[in-house]
Amino acid sequence: MSDRGQTLRQILRAAHCRSTHHHFALDATELVQTDSGQRLVSQLLRHHTRYLAGAKDPDVRFRDFQNHVVHVDDGYWGGAPRVAHQWYDRLQRYLHQSRFDDAAHAAGVLSHYVTDPIQPLHTAQTPMEKVLHRPIEWCITQVYLDLLAQWRQDPTRIVFQLSDQPGWLGEAILQSARLAHSHYQTLLDNFDLAASEHDPKQGLNEVSRRIVSQLVGLSVTGWARILERAAADAEQRSGRPIPTAGLSLPMIFSAIRVPDRMWLKRITYKIEREKVQRLVDEFRRTGDVEQNLPSEVRVLQRVRTIYHREKEYRQAKAKLAAAREALVAFEAAERQSESHDANVLPFVSTEDNVRLHVADPLVDAPSIGKKTAARFAGIGIHTVGDFLKADEKTMTRRLATRWITVDTLHAWRCQTMLMCQLPSMLAREVQLLVGAGYTTTDALAKTDVTTLQSAIETYSATYSGRRYLRGANPPTLDRLEIIIGDAAHAMIKLKRDIAMHHGDSESTESSSAAQSQLQSAGQPQQSPQRRAA
Repeated sequence: MSDRGQTLRQILRAAHCRSTHHHFALDATELVQTDSGQRLVSQLLRHHTRYLAGAKDPDVRFRDFQNHVVHVDDGYWGGAPRVAHQWYDRLQRYLHQSRFDDAAHAAGVLSHYVTDPIQPLHTAQTPMEKVLHRPIEWCITQVYLDLLAQWRQDPTRIVFQLSDQPGWLGEAILQSARLAHSHYQTLLDNFDLAASEHDPKQGLNEVSRRIVSQLVGLSVTGWARILERAAADAEQRSGRPIPTAGLSLPMIFSAIRVPDRMWLKRITYKIEREKVQRLVDEFRRTGDVEQNLPSEVRVLQRVRTIYHREKEYRQAKAKLAAAREALVAFEAAERQSESHDANVLPFVSTEDNVRLHVADPLVDAPSIGKKTAARFAGIGIHTVGDFLKADEKTMTRRLATRWITVDTLHAWRCQTMLMCQLPSMLAREVQLLVGAGYTTTDALAKTDVTTLQSAIETYSATYSGRRYLRGANPPTLDRLEIIIGDAAHAMIKLKRDIAMHHGDSESTESSSAAQSQLQSAGQPQQSPQRRAA
């Protein structure tokens, strides 16, 4: 690169670079070694305003912070590889169309998505990291030039190499994230928050400085190798070399803008320092950070919460689908059998996670309070089991109250039965289910969640539904999915138990018949005369 290029870099580094992403984008251009790569670098330096703006746009314009990370321990969650591929394709398209101004911006944006996952704090999220994220990044920005110099002087420094396989860009980002994540906890443990408050350069000790310096070198060399690959791909695609751009005018214009850029740099420094100070003050005052939480961390928390909810929903849905398939298969096999047994009576689960058992006092059943339970005790019904075994008409006659009718008792029995059969059911849930017309586990197992939710919402709007809810919200779609799945599993278990019991009964009857035949065969036959006598 010419002397103008070196002079331009010095001006940009001194006045125009306000963040580590600016430094990464600029310092990597010095490490580009191929001829095609240097031609691309000349275009990036010529359009340095767009190039450096693109390097910060993901933070200040796009704010898609979920695409800046790769959380290694969470199944490599994060959109950095995907979005990096999109911007690499866009860079190639602009270079092919000779839109070098737009290509410089695309290259700057791409550099952000490539280098962000090399920062250890972008490879996981913990409560401690929530507090230290902004102070650590602030300290790294202030000592960046020292860290880069330390990496250059280290004889064992790490460098970046690219694969020749398809998907090389995404694989490079994932490999870098894995390496950075190995230093995640070490960086948090070795950061001195109190020292950084007075002097940002004192926040990193020798251990953390060595770690960060190696990762800075990895970011710079990695981006340099990607620029070389991008230039080679662009020239191969177009069949012509990228034009070498002149740097005289860009150098002059960058020098003219030095005063206002230096002023902007000082303002940025002051604003960021105040943000860090407010964060530290809140942490000391409350022991947590909420009001001054960086927007990056806040957005990531929300997106991760949504991601995990969707993951749980998909797992519950898959579980429900598997249960339905098993239930359908079992019913099909049952229809093909020659058995014509009577319909199965309602059952009571023996699982430990149900909220109601037959031995529990009747007052624990849904819809039955202390006064009503005392009325039942007066007719000899004390437990849930007593209530389920008794005849509804007989109980109605013996209670002799106008408001406890046969229909009322039937609804209470259905509520009680569901609570005994299905795990973790709340009283208001079984009350809403029975009120909506789902009085048996079998009916729940055979319905779909959309129909069930519609019925629940309709009943919840009635006077009885509102009285059962008592200000609470109806069950969510996810909760109804779980209830249907539990009902399907309960029916499968019931039918398997019935089938096993039926098989045992047949075996017992066959054994008895065989034994009778053996006993008959063992006795001597009497003559007709002897029998007549």
